[in-house]
Amino acid sequence: VVAVDSGYELSIGGNGGIHVRVTDFLCHVNTEAEVLEYAGAYMQLYREEARYLERTAPWVERVGLAHVKSALVDDEAGRKKLYARFIASQEALQEDPWAERAQGVKDTHEFTPLKIVA
Repeated sequence: VVAVDSGYELSIGGNGGIHVRVTDFLCHVNTEAEVLEYAGAYMQLYREEARYLERTAPWVERVGLAHVKSALVDDEAGRKKLYARFIASQEALQEDPWAERAQGVKDTHEFTPLKIVA
């Protein structure tokens, strides 16, 4: 996700490491809500179609950018359904690992300075 003057540009399928792969431009969106919808729908499409332990870059290479664009950009109703399934999958299992720390309930010692330097 890259913020630009006119909204956001979404790119997918990039990879670092030994097998470097440049990202593919997916689409341009106008709002943060659209960014979240496209990102969630992308993750759900990947979850439903990728092979076990297949990373996103090889998955995009295998299925093709046209397939992903067709499912997310060209099919608004399908994208919304994918996003709804992603949200449903996260509601029961998603836990914010920082929530208790931010509220000062858990592991507060992690944020205590060892020594205050004046």
